[in-house]
Amino acid sequence: MAQLQLIHIKNKLNEKLVNLIDMSDYVKKTEEERKKACLSRSYAAYSLVSLACATEEEAAQSIVDGYKDNGIDAIYYEEPKNTLWLVQSKWIESGKGEPDTGEVGKFIQGVKYVIGFKFSKFNQKIKNKQVELEKNLNNYDVKIKICLSYTGSKLGENNLDLLSEFITQENKAGELFFLEIFSLAEAHGALSKSLNKSINHELRLTNWGLNEEPYKTWYGQIDAEQLAKLWIENKENLFSKNIRSFVGLTDVNDGIQDTLLNSPETFLYLNNGVTVLCTKIQKTAKGGSSDKSVGDFYCEGISIINGAQTVGTMGTAYQTNSEEVKKAKVFIKLISLENCPPDFALKVTKSTNTQNKVENRDFISLDSLHDKLQKEFAYEGINYHYKRDEHEYSSDDQNCTLDEATIALACGLKDLRYAHIVKDKIGKLWEDVNKPPYTDIFNSRISVDKIWKMIKISRVVDNKLSEKSSINEDFRATCIFGNRFILHMVYQYIGENNLFLSQANFEQYFKDELPLIIDKVIEKTLEAVYAEYPGKIIYQVFRNLDKYRVLKEKVLEIFPPNI
Repeated sequence: MAQLQLIHIKNKLNEKLVNLIDMSDYVKKTEEERKKACLSRSYAAYSLVSLACATEEEAAQSIVDGYKDNGIDAIYYEEPKNTLWLVQSKWIESGKGEPDTGEVGKFIQGVKYVIGFKFSKFNQKIKNKQVELEKNLNNYDVKIKICLSYTGSKLGENNLDLLSEFITQENKAGELFFLEIFSLAEAHGALSKSLNKSINHELRLTNWGLNEEPYKTWYGQIDAEQLAKLWIENKENLFSKNIRSFVGLTDVNDGIQDTLLNSPETFLYLNNGVTVLCTKIQKTAKGGSSDKSVGDFYCEGISIINGAQTVGTMGTAYQTNSEEVKKAKVFIKLISLENCPPDFALKVTKSTNTQNKVENRDFISLDSLHDKLQKEFAYEGINYHYKRDEHEYSSDDQNCTLDEATIALACGLKDLRYAHIVKDKIGKLWEDVNKPPYTDIFNSRISVDKIWKMIKISRVVDNKLSEKSSINEDFRATCIFGNRFILHMVYQYIGENNLFLSQANFEQYFKDELPLIIDKVIEKTLEAVYAEYPGKIIYQVFRNLDKYRVLKEKVLEIFPPNI
């Protein structure tokens, strides 16, 4: 059985991936060596196509296998799900066994090097991904999938313990790492699924209507329960034509779930609805053609192209409390692709997914305080940009933004948790303009003068951290992941009184005293990290509020404030 499965997989790799894999580093190797390495690399790419929904071209470009890869054979960032995939791949010709424990240990160490920004340890292929990796890892919502991909049997106890121990240890500060095992059995299962993705289902619509020209489209309302069950049965296959799949319970999806579970009767009014493409739609005899109150439609080749987050959240909420979800309805549009031009599905998908998204920060305009601040900034010759638009504004003496103001003011508060929120999810600070944490940051007590001084300090701290992180690789992770903690500590040493100095005195302080404080805070933060969390992945240290508090106490202990 294993040999037959291996043949099927090998045929798939030769058909789809082998010709896309870069093998230029193997030109001086034997044919047998090239063949084995190519299969291993192709299999790594296949695991990403199957598990991460990467295209074959993207998966092939993710390959970093080679000298000094530290056990990492592929690196891929799945943007829609904000997930970083780190893959080790082993082609086992027998279809039995598993990777050596030593190789798995090497892979784990390689993962630690990536998260710790130790890029000097790697080959050029991985170094070329450094900028992208640092950007992705600086997002605290990112998840890291560690994938062991091999054409063998069930993973043994030693390897499983090694991987599980690493993940358990590093996830104590919060879920960051997830393990994916892609053995021959999983690979063959993925191959089988890829051959049969068509989803056919009968959907019941109420208060429905039909638009016949130029292409048939039915619209109406549907019970949330129908879509929830459809998702539970088919999961990601439902979104095969969509630009992204269900991304889990993000801030927006948390709001969808809250409505479903707590006020499902209002869901119809608060949600934009779902758009479904079908290769064919046939209305059944239910209700006839004149009764528009209820209609049953048999849909073939179902793909949800807009509303993936709505449907996925319905499915997860239904599993939590089906009785509440049953009370919800949602608007739905069913588009038949029969007699449509070949590119019509792509056009509809792009159009329905490129409408402007409303974010928490957009509701800032509901607070008149920012209009007032904008006018007061203008009196000082400074443009305060608090509404989202298509422009990017320079960090100069004539411009500042809502993000800069929020970061500076939040990190400047005595309560350390605001600095943690800024680093974790800044959008939480803008959720409701009528209550904390927003009102703790933006209120009638703040002045343009204080905001501007704090923004200028924040910019100097960021520049200093950028400078230091480029000098010393060992400092880099702390400078990037700990930037908001360091900013918070700098404000604590500056003290409130120095923010109310006259302009001339502040400029003198800004020039003479501030650089010394920043250098000292960075130095003592690094010292505190090494003292309290030796050997820990720095990324995890700065994800945890309790560790923030421990570090603050340590920094204050070894560098007592003189204010």
